[in-house]
Amino acid sequence: MDYKLDEQRLVNDFRRLPLAGQEELLEFAGSLLNKYRDQRGDEHPATGQCKLERAEARPEAAKEPVFTE
Repeated sequence: MDYKLDEQRLVNDFRRLPLAGQEELLEFAGSLLNKYRDQRGDEHPATGQCKLERAEARPEAAKEPVFTE
């Protein structure tokens, strides 16, 4: 992944912080994300998770055991 120069500098500075400073910066970045997400009106917020569609129910498969060798 290619980063711009300011992004590389930000990652480098983040790695130099002590653990407490990293956690504080992540909390602050999360609050900024929430603030600007509300302004943009994102339909699907970035949470690091994705929704998976549930597969159709297969009752015939539930009755048969699966054998593997």
